[in-house]
Amino acid sequence: MRKFERLAEPDFLTGRWEQWGLEWERRLNENRGAEFHWHKIGGEKVNDKLLPLLKAQTQEHCSFCDFVPIAPPSIETIEHFRPKSTFPREAYHWNNLYFCCMHCQQKGAEYSEALLRPDSDDYEFDRYFRWNFISGEIEVNTLASAGDQERARVTIKTYRLNDDHPRLRKLWLQEDGKDRAFALELRPYRDYAQEEV
Repeated sequence: MRKFERLAEPDFLTGRWEQWGLEWERRLNENRGAEFHWHKIGGEKVNDKLLPLLKAQTQEHCSFCDFVPIAPPSIETIEHFRPKSTFPREAYHWNNLYFCCMHCQQKGAEYSEALLRPDSDDYEFDRYFRWNFISGEIEVNTLASAGDQERARVTIKTYRLNDDHPRLRKLWLQEDGKDRAFALELRPYRDYAQEEV
């Protein structure tokens, strides 16, 4: 999970996201099984307007596992960090939206206040995590405080950062990762690549 800096809230959300969130909350209160639909602005769905902005923040890497390119069988999705089914008023809140792959999106409605945000001011990968270059896994930093270790554990589990990824990290490093001329921003798992290559 690589740190990134969040862009400014887009104008098309300003002054609208709160009202849209309240509308979604009302729909959910009327019918808990209601299906979420993105609003439209000028005939274009809000998620289609948001996706390029969210991708730009992470150079098109998944905000959580950092993998790139997000291509079939995965699709590009927008993750509601605080799930829209539990926190409907935040369904359109800019700071709640993240570019995400389908693998990490399987978190679904799971949520804990302990979850780490990659764009948080105090987030740094090394504060919470360590790489295991033998297994390809992200491990909890055992030198971190007990609270930070718990946050790392919750984040690894919730976003499934060690499910399938370790095998892909090791395979990528063996096959492609030795090409030092390859730009870091184009490498899957940038921090893993930066530490190892």
